Amino acid sequence: MQLSKAIQNKIDEFAPYAELMPGVVVLHLIGDFPVVYMSSKGLKTLGVTLQQLIDLGPDYHSRFFNIDDMADFLPKIESLLRNNNADESFSYFQQVKCAGEKDWTWHISSTRLFMWDENGKPLLTITTAIPINQMKHIEAKAERLLKENNFIKQHIAAFATLSKREKAVLTEIAQGKTSIEVAEALFISPETAQTHRRNIRAKLSITNAIEFAEYARAFDLI
Repeated sequence: MQLSKAIQNKIDEFAPYAELMPGVVVLHLIGDFPVVYMSSKGLKTLGVTLQQLIDLGPDYHSRFFNIDDMADFLPKIESLLRNNNADESFSYFQQVKCAGEKDWTWHISSTRLFMWDENGKPLLTITTAIPINQMKHIEAKAERLLKENNFIKQHIAAFATLSKREKAVLTEIAQGKTSIEVAEALFISPETAQTHRRNIRAKLSITNAIEFAEYARAFDLI
């Protein structure tokens, strides 16, 4: 990869400061987002050299990161580029394959624009990443968030078929209420509550009470 003199100078100027930062620092070239710089902490974590990362180009992402996370990441980076705001950034959880490890290691990362050309067009992004596997309970919560996010992607179309009343009924059912209790809470008849329950089951292909609660949690009804 042949970088312009301006980009290389920017990297060389910034690198000593990046080495002092507590997390991993990565610079990506806008386009296919290949790595053009990574601090030594990151290189050690991945077990590679900077030149090896550069040679990988955009394949770097699929080798070291869970691609399932990218579905959420890409719209955010597109928004960042579209807005082209020097003060804007976004943060996210990311699963990283560290050297010698079988399992993913969760990191919390933050990305923003880092360099522009003379016409104000973005050239580089900067990302900082900090592992959270040693922070009590945080890694387990990140796992739950990923699972919930995947559930939403798989079931959002079915959930969208529910009426406002059916969502209200789902909320009550998810809290363990019987049809009689749902009826009392929503001022409807028990028969109507039972009909809504059957319709919700059919629309969402629900087979047990746990799935009512899973839908309600995923779509912020409880």
